[in-house]
Amino acid sequence: MTLDVERQRLEFLPGVASKLRWYVYALRDPRDRTVFYVGKGVGNRAYQHARDAGVGGGTILDDKRGRIRQIHGAGLEVIVEIVRHQLEDEKAAYEVEAAVIDALTHVESSDLKNKVRGHGHSERGWASLDELRHLAAPQVEIPAELRPSVLIRPNREYRYGMDAEAMWAKTRGWWKMQKREYQYAFCVHAGIVRGVWRVTGWDADSNWSSGKRRALVGEPAADLWVTYVGGWVGHLLPARGGQIPFTVLR
Repeated sequence: MTLDVERQRLEFLPGVASKLRWYVYALRDPRDRTVFYVGKGVGNRAYQHARDAGVGGGTILDDKRGRIRQIHGAGLEVIVEIVRHQLEDEKAAYEVEAAVIDALTHVESSDLKNKVRGHGHSERGWASLDELRHLAAPQVEIPAELRPSVLIRPNREYRYGMDAEAMWAKTRGWWKMQKREYQYAFCVHAGIVRGVWRVTGWDADSNWSSGKRRALVGEPAADLWVTYVGGWVGHLLPARGGQIPFTVLR
C-alpha cells in the first residue's frame, strides 16, 4: 500500500483535486527556490502551466512560460505548492491570490517571527504536494497486537525524500518522553506514516535526570512498511496537532 512518491506530475494524485476545491497555488523554481508565479484554480489548474510551457510566446527571461522552459531545459521540474485550499468559492480564491501576490511583490526579504502559521487556517495553509498526500492516502489503523506503540512527529526535522536511516535519526529522539516499553515507533509527518521501527530499547546516553530527554533504539520493521508507510493516521493524532510531538497508543 506504499504510495508512489512522485514530486512532479501533470496532475494531482487521484482523489486530491476534488478535495482541494478552490485553491491558490505557487510555482517555485527548484534551482533557487524562488516563487515566480501565484495563481488560483480548481481541479488540475496548477499543472496547466507545465502542459502549456512549450506553446505560444513568452521570452526566456521574463515570462512564466519562458521560466518553465528554462527549468525543463535544465532537466528539472517546477515545484508546485498549495498556498491555501478548500476555499469557499472563486471570490475567496481571488482575495487570497491578490494578498499573496501583494505580499510577495512588496517584500524584498522575510524573516518572520510569527509563532503561528495563520490563525485557524494552518491545516489548509501553505503546503508542498507531499504534505497534501493525506487527501489521497488510505486510512490505516494500529491494531492492539502492535501496541503499545508511539507515533512520533519530527515536524521541522523531517525532510522530503530522506532515507530510512536519516529519518530514524530524527524520529528516535531526543524527546521528553517517559520510559515505557514500546513495541513500535512510527514516524508521522502531515498525518502520514513515513516509516516504522521495531523498538528494542533506550539509548544508553539518555539522561533523564538532567536533560530530561530520551532516545529510542530500534530497527526497521520491514514487514510493516508495505502495510503502513503511506497510510493516513491523522485520526489517531490530537485534533489540533498538539504541542507534544509524539502520541502514545496503548
